[in-house]
Amino acid sequence: MMKFFRKHRKAVSPVIATMLLVAVAVAAVGAYFIWFRSFQTQSQGSVQEAASGALGSEVQVANIANDGNVYYISLRNASSKDVNVTAVKRGTQDNASDPDGITHPEILIPTGTTSTVLFNPRATLTRGSTYTFTIEYLIKETDASGVVVHTYTNS
Repeated sequence: MMKFFRKHRKAVSPVIATMLLVAVAVAAVGAYFIWFRSFQTQSQGSVQEAASGALGSEVQVANIANDGNVYYISLRNASSKDVNVTAVKRGTQDNASDPDGITHPEILIPTGTTSTVLFNPRATLTRGSTYTFTIEYLIKETDASGVVVHTYTNS
């Protein structure tokens, strides 16, 4: 009876089995890499936000996003006075504007509010590239000024 089953049994060839195993392994590594990159970006943002809050920065970077052409930088005014953002730089490039897209020398952020600043890099945004943004500001009614530095990876 056992000989009968052996004659009609079909199996996957070793070559096909090896190819399937390699394909599954590559897919698993790819999925892990994608998950790790998103986890790393989220963790980095949380740490930077906590660090800027612990340092007592008057202006905090709430979020940075991009649409492939322009960066949208959300800035939170945590001070007791209005703040004027005087410069936003990516590396050495300077180009800040408010949500209507018009470039302004200073952008006002009222006390306790969050405002979105647009940054047009005038270049193609490359996925996975990491940039350092430097935001300079003046606190109204005082002579105090400050700088916030935030690192962002294009997604």
